[in-house]
Amino acid sequence: MPGGALTNRLEADVLKRGDQPNVLVVEDDPVSALLVKRLLAAQEIACDHALNGKQALEMHSQRPYRLVVSDWMMPEMTGIELCQAFRRAEGSYVYFVLCSAKGERADRQEAFESGVDDFLSKPLDRDELVFRLKVARRILSSEDKLTLQKAELERASETLRTMNANLEMASRRFEELFNGLPVACFTFDEAGLLHEWNRAAEEKFAIEPGSAFQSPIWKIIPTVSNDLWTGEMVKKIFRENGMPPTDWSYTTPEGEYRAFACTVFTLKDESGRPIGAISANLDITDRQRARQQIEEQMRQINEFAGQLEVQKHALEEANQLLALRADTDGLTGLLNHRRFHTDFERAFEEARRDDRALSVILLDVDHFKTYNDSYGHQAGDEVLQAFASLLKATSRRNEILGRYGGEEFAMVLQGCARAPSVTSAERFRVAIEGYEWGDRPVTASFGVATLNPKASSARELLRWADEALYAAKAAGRNRVVHFDDIVVQAAEESAA
Repeated sequence: MPGGALTNRLEADVLKRGDQPNVLVVEDDPVSALLVKRLLAAQEIACDHALNGKQALEMHSQRPYRLVVSDWMMPEMTGIELCQAFRRAEGSYVYFVLCSAKGERADRQEAFESGVDDFLSKPLDRDELVFRLKVARRILSSEDKLTLQKAELERASETLRTMNANLEMASRRFEELFNGLPVACFTFDEAGLLHEWNRAAEEKFAIEPGSAFQSPIWKIIPTVSNDLWTGEMVKKIFRENGMPPTDWSYTTPEGEYRAFACTVFTLKDESGRPIGAISANLDITDRQRARQQIEEQMRQINEFAGQLEVQKHALEEANQLLALRADTDGLTGLLNHRRFHTDFERAFEEARRDDRALSVILLDVDHFKTYNDSYGHQAGDEVLQAFASLLKATSRRNEILGRYGGEEFAMVLQGCARAPSVTSAERFRVAIEGYEWGDRPVTASFGVATLNPKASSARELLRWADEALYAAKAAGRNRVVHFDDIVVQAAEESAA
């Protein structure tokens, strides 16, 4: 299932699982409970009701809920104590909304520090509850999507572990085969430095492997005692990709004269360039019998060397794919929800620490559901891909882009105050509106928020941008609204 279609499906189903309610209302007052249930029913969301925290935990243990709307002050267990109990429980993340007539700043701070996801003041406002449910849907759908991505990453990791094990096994087989060859073999590079020296070479040349490693061939096998291994011969081997069978003689350090039939094979990389060579040296007296063994063993060596190179290449590709999937959205190529939050949190803390400007933008493709319904999810995915490409082409170096979920995107404007942030958002809006879309024009609504002393966290700054986005859509879409304008308008209306 494509990424956009999957997100739409998750957001539609996150609070509805067939006929099974996935929302639990915890309220000791029957009248308040009935009000919440009716508000949820208006959103076509069925829910269950628990009279107290103990009953809520028992119901959750029998069938887990995704969203809990709880009163604060209840007998036996308060809403905050119930939230903490849910946080200690295992299973999928539960989005916890706390309702209370207590609305002081200290009360809200206590609630959020205890693990509450959202806070609603009593008496409940229907429109506010609907808005908060939309936020909960987006967050829970993102959680579900991350769970799916985690499973995919675990499968990729298992594949990676299997490939690593196969590569290690092939390496051991190569080493065992090389050391077990009945002929004196050694490997060297283009500079003539020795790398491997098998047991037969140690016996035939009377030289220990330790003294040969990373030394030039002509120093280990001095030219005064042989007529083959020189610097010029090594250059020729790599220049001509090998050497034809050659007989040569050698006098050991103990003065023993030996004659060998030598064959040299080069090892090549993917482009065909020699990166190393193997020299196999057989006592001349065993020439006829050993030649067949050499050819077969060398064939296996080349085969295993090729397998090692192929598996190494596949391993590198798997590592790159794993790193890419961990940080990017598969459909658009932008930062995924998790990585965007990580980068945003870091930018927020740096801006607050260094007293620098910072703004965040949330934007949403207008009428995307009707686009999907009219042209299909494949066309919708293509719109999201083109949308992301347009954002990347229009963005600047200090702007961090990410896919926030579904048709919603986010960006962080580092060093950008209120006025420039609105100008930047307008730049994106105009670029989207002016793009030549295929099936029908596509526009987007923008919500902008700028860091100020009242922003206690990155999450709060995002919430401001989300409220501004909601206002932009409510005002007719295809526009930019800054959160400060909402605050000013609310103050003016209150004064009037």
